Amino acid sequence: MGSSLINYIKVILSNKVHVKYFFHVLITLLIVILIAPFQLIDKLFFLFRKKKKINDPIFIIGHWRSGTTLLHNVLCKNNNFGFFNTYNSLFINNIYSSFLFKTLMRHTMPKERPSDKIKLDVDLPQEDEFAVSNFTDISHYNFFFFPNNYKKIYSQSIRFETNKESSWLNSYSDIIRRICLYTNKSDVIIKNPSNTARIKSLLKIYPNAKFIHIYRNPVFVYLSTYKFFSELFPSVNLQNIDKKVLFDLIIYNYREMYKDYYDQKYLIPKENLIEFKFEDFKSDTMKYLLKIHKKFKIEVNERIIKEYDSYLKDQRKHKMNIYTIEKEKLDILLKEFKLSFNSMNYEIPENLNVIN
Repeated sequence: MGSSLINYIKVILSNKVHVKYFFHVLITLLIVILIAPFQLIDKLFFLFRKKKKINDPIFIIGHWRSGTTLLHNVLCKNNNFGFFNTYNSLFINNIYSSFLFKTLMRHTMPKERPSDKIKLDVDLPQEDEFAVSNFTDISHYNFFFFPNNYKKIYSQSIRFETNKESSWLNSYSDIIRRICLYTNKSDVIIKNPSNTARIKSLLKIYPNAKFIHIYRNPVFVYLSTYKFFSELFPSVNLQNIDKKVLFDLIIYNYREMYKDYYDQKYLIPKENLIEFKFEDFKSDTMKYLLKIHKKFKIEVNERIIKEYDSYLKDQRKHKMNIYTIEKEKLDILLKEFKLSFNSMNYEIPENLNVIN
């Protein structure tokens, strides 16, 4: 609903909406029309803002449910960095009219993510792919709205097989510039799982970008993603789907994302990439935070460490989910995710309940 009117119409007309969701489309259209005049405020602000030196971003990459949120949230406690907050990500076209929409959003959005009880707030860090979907019709997150089209959307927005790469890069650099100007920061931290498979494209505009890849046992990633998507899709999708489609979608996105990542990883200069397991990061978070600072030569001081430590202490009460899986599905994961199991050095988790 934070989309521009032109973008909203493009996205709706290029995908099939099932009849039962027509009313949702109409209501959202009315909201988009209502907020459209206020988007002129942003256009004017960004038109007359002075150009600012912007450094190549730090990208947090890794599949959903791999620890990217924890890593993103704690690093954003360093106030030397700008980031997309939840409001910016939804209303990327209405950043400077936040006085109208932020209060409404604060009262209507849930206080926690239903899947894992992670705190939500309009000012907390958020994935920028939501902003991408509201800024351009070339967005991977369109599969949340049109899950039956997940292969086509992956092809268009990740691999750019319809020759829209330059258009997407222009839009992406524009929204990152907006956040730099709005936050008045030259350095930004970007968390976007979809960027895991866009390395080649991102390096074309940000050749000195830094990448932090956090990864997790593929079995737990699948199970956590399935739970997360099962709870998310009913609130956003505009197409009917069943469990089979959801299963196939998750398998496809994970498999193809890591196929693309390992095909492109070599393009990142060694000094600009750090990788570690979520399990290691969770067990000694501060150790890996300091490793990131050292690797990328990021200034760290006592105040920043205190901010990190304060946030981490608050997160220690968060409990991990316990998972069960059918043996038949586990066998499929071992086959489909073979590349990741081998590259990440994982085996079947010992604390997994397997049902025969």
